[in-house]
Amino acid sequence: MNRYIQYFLLLISLCHGQWQEINQPNIGTVSVITAEDNVLYTATNQAQVFISIDQADSWEILSDTLEIEPYGVDLLFMKENAIFFTQNVGSGPYNYISVEDATGWMSWQTLPYQSSALTNMVANDSLLFTNLNGISISSDMGETWNGIPFPPVNGYVKLNLATNDYLYVSHGCQIYRTGDLGQTWEDITGILDEEGYDSPYNCSTVMAMISHGDQLIISMYWGGGLGKLFVSDDYGITWTVLNEFPLDHSVNAIESKNNIVYVGTGSTTSGVYYTTNLTNWMDFSNGLESYDRSVSQLIATDEYLYKTGSTINSHRAPLAQLYNNLDNSAPINFKLYNNYPNPFNPVTTLQYDLPEDAVINITIYDMMGRLVNTLVSSQQNAGYKLIQWNGTNNAGQPVSAGVYLYRIETGDFRQTKKMVLLK
Repeated sequence: MNRYIQYFLLLISLCHGQWQEINQPNIGTVSVITAEDNVLYTATNQAQVFISIDQADSWEILSDTLEIEPYGVDLLFMKENAIFFTQNVGSGPYNYISVEDATGWMSWQTLPYQSSALTNMVANDSLLFTNLNGISISSDMGETWNGIPFPPVNGYVKLNLATNDYLYVSHGCQIYRTGDLGQTWEDITGILDEEGYDSPYNCSTVMAMISHGDQLIISMYWGGGLGKLFVSDDYGITWTVLNEFPLDHSVNAIESKNNIVYVGTGSTTSGVYYTTNLTNWMDFSNGLESYDRSVSQLIATDEYLYKTGSTINSHRAPLAQLYNNLDNSAPINFKLYNNYPNPFNPVTTLQYDLPEDAVINITIYDMMGRLVNTLVSSQQNAGYKLIQWNGTNNAGQPVSAGVYLYRIETGDFRQTKKMVLLK
């Protein structure tokens, strides 16, 4: 109950002037938004691409007007100094690129491959990935594409995320990753299609997936507007359901910025939430009414969080006041949470709340009560805390599989929980 009182007080401090409609470009209304640092790019429902350098207060058309029939937008994607734009209308061409050089944005160029629209694209530091006659990669900003082996499924796959280590794709609720450009694929679905809701609901698709520091966060859709959030600390090998998220509504969009996770639901009765620790979630929807609470996209710059998904309008909310309140906020009670993942192999995360500055001891014991490892023994400032244990003892040697106890001690507060190490 104390946690909810804290949330309520924080919400009161944020309740004035939070969300506001953004200005629309002069040709059409915003369909999708992307950002590079503090510069915004949008594609409108009239198939035009605009740029804003003043946080959507004004828009200028990016490069020459595209001479294509207005019919919305399938893709707006940015990598380095290039913008990719796709509209699937008529017999083509579908796919365009505009590149920025010293003189500004160049005219739109038709990409060489027009056999299908590039409706799905992800990238890491060196490669672009898209669906083009299967999964294809490009190292030259889309000039040439080369196919890679397909995962062991039949039908369309969605490209969810590309990091420098793995490409993550999904087929329905089945999640696969490859670390060698498709030579081998791993099914990492685990509990993602199991930890949901009873019949008649079934897991049907992946809604969103992001990297958040060293973690992965994924949203799964279960039908009927229901969904679940999951986190992985080992690149998708194991997943933990985020049961602390306060809603059953499916999450359509996830954004990570400055160690804060923002999520937006598809429901007109919920909206946008944020967290600093994946446990304490705060409502960030004040000022959004009715259908404005439904979210398709969340994009963060240094100054604002932007959302699309309303019937017509798009919105922004200033982040400066939120950051100030986070800096000044602290938990009300001492608390030790369940570790995640659990069971684990070999790394798990321990999370705890400190309402005040204190000397903290966090220790690990075996079931015989013998000390295995001292993770923390120091003075710490108040706040929401995380620490990982890698399954080793105080000498740095791996310990055997089994059940272990982890314990927090500070002043008069003591709490102990169990965890299971697998091998």
